[in-house]
Amino acid sequence: MKLGIVIGNVVATRKTGNMEGGKILVVRYLNEACEETTVSHACIDTVDAGPGDVVLVCASSSARQTARTKGVATDSAIVGIVDSVSSGSVRLYEKHPPGGS
Repeated sequence: MKLGIVIGNVVATRKTGNMEGGKILVVRYLNEACEETTVSHACIDTVDAGPGDVVLVCASSSARQTARTKGVATDSAIVGIVDSVSSGSVRLYEKHPPGGS
């Protein structure tokens, strides 16, 4: 799995039958310090993520193991919206800072 940030969406007027109604988002991957890289990927959204959300991305055959992606032609799926990321005692990312709204 990888961490990424949602930077956009894909509009496709025609998709294969089992992708109808599915939302495709563009995710830019994050490095181990939670900083944006230059690598991005189109991903099937299974958790109703939106622009600016830090997400957990599952790739390869694992991307087709969710209820929404079973049998779908995809190799990348958003499977979680991240609340926080820590490394040891260092908080690298937090969706809502303590005391914030």
